[in-house]
Amino acid sequence: MMSPFPFSLSDSHFGWLVALIFGFSLIGYTVYGAIWRLYLSPVAHIPGPLFAALTFWNEFYYDVYLGGKYTWKIAEYHEKYGPIVRINPYEIHIKDTEFYDTLYVSGSKAKSNKWYWSMRMFGTQNVGAFDTLDHDMHRMRREPWNPYYSKQSVSRLQPLLIQAIVDKLCNRLGEYQTARKPVVMTHAFSNLTADIISEYSFPKGYNLLDKPEFDSQHYKAWMALFGVGHTLKQFGWLYPLLSSMPVWVVKKANPLFYCFLREQETLLEQAIEISKQRGKSDSKELTTRPSMMEAFMNSDLPESEKTPERIQGEAKTAIGAGTLTTAHALKNATYHILANPDVHERLMQELEEGIPDPSLPLNLRGLEQLPYLTAVMHETLRIFVGTSHRLQRIFPDRALQYRDFTIPPGTPISMSTIHTLHDPSIFPDPLKFDPDRWLPLKSEGQRLLRYLVVWGRGSRACVGKELGQAEILTTLATVFRKFGRNMTLYETSRVKDIDIVYDNFSPLPSRESNGVMVSFNKISGNGHI
Repeated sequence: MMSPFPFSLSDSHFGWLVALIFGFSLIGYTVYGAIWRLYLSPVAHIPGPLFAALTFWNEFYYDVYLGGKYTWKIAEYHEKYGPIVRINPYEIHIKDTEFYDTLYVSGSKAKSNKWYWSMRMFGTQNVGAFDTLDHDMHRMRREPWNPYYSKQSVSRLQPLLIQAIVDKLCNRLGEYQTARKPVVMTHAFSNLTADIISEYSFPKGYNLLDKPEFDSQHYKAWMALFGVGHTLKQFGWLYPLLSSMPVWVVKKANPLFYCFLREQETLLEQAIEISKQRGKSDSKELTTRPSMMEAFMNSDLPESEKTPERIQGEAKTAIGAGTLTTAHALKNATYHILANPDVHERLMQELEEGIPDPSLPLNLRGLEQLPYLTAVMHETLRIFVGTSHRLQRIFPDRALQYRDFTIPPGTPISMSTIHTLHDPSIFPDPLKFDPDRWLPLKSEGQRLLRYLVVWGRGSRACVGKELGQAEILTTLATVFRKFGRNMTLYETSRVKDIDIVYDNFSPLPSRESNGVMVSFNKISGNGHI
């Protein structure tokens, strides 16, 4: 039979033809993509480096290859291009402290979504309130959290849970003091915060402080997620792949990430158990007290929002955020207090005067009346910055105007808290730990609180602000009132263990750091410090 074509090709020629067509198509697609991103994109008018506008490989180099350095490169871009810069093919970054409240607005003023590409760094999306992209969905999922983290609820929680677990920490520190052993306060504080948030979230907490030594694995497991976060963001298929691999393969390839995946399995197991108990008539007898995750199951959320996977997602947010951020703040506070003798002495004088008997439990309202302690907390949160990575917002139904630039709807727009909290025009000599900048609290302190954006702002602000501040005040007051005169830094320096060197969403010091370590002097004759 004759071929319908006026020519014939051998198999080898046909293969070459297919290869040429594919090659030219790829070249054409690449050229068109480059032209579109440089000249036709809705954000092509925003200044910035050409390579950043062309490809995500620019960000890959700084955040994946260099391990979390793009935040500082973005600052360099701002020095060259001005306060508004295009930092990748789609995203706009703004460095202007006074613009913060315009971008991070309340839900009553504007709808704002999160950007799917950036949220991939946490592995999952649209599971928990934190990683929910859509504004309305987030608002619904956030609602059950609010009563548990209100000022009133935290005030009730402080003597019953926070103070009790802080006292347990002090008992452990006393054991180290008696044994003359140095303490890695990074791990001690992470055990403390993990016990508090797990006890609040589940019927049974982790009780890490009951272990013979301060546990480091739980802390390292969560830090492992941040350690691979930039890679997960660049390669969205990686987390599902790792999660589906045999555990022994993950353990061999990345032991720390294996610990994180095991942590997620534990959270899912607890979520399944809560789900099972909810369906039993005698469920009240099966739990010794109500927990936040149980309350979610009994909330007004639709049944589709009450699956074990959803509860696991909410628990992931609570445990991860409730452990690391506050623990890092306490670690930083401890360093700066002990490294600055004048700060140390003033704090001790205020605590000794305000808390005559250190054996009695502390009242949160009373702690909030101690001005220097409060100033130390504010300054710690400012210099530590909480979240070093930029936070994107997308306005789906309106354009945003920044000076002469119109940013079209649907554009990811971000700012970095570190640029606001270390802004020398707001906080002179920003790298100096200076609690006095917040005093007096009722005047200067109130003025500066507008710029203390460590908890975020708007509809997506951190729901755990009141809990975190209560933990910081209670822990610093209790630990330093009992041990402060006998605590000294041990093999710890600011350059190695405190100063922010890497942005892995959480600000990290040098990779040589072993954490903030403290040693204790001898106990006085009457057994009190």
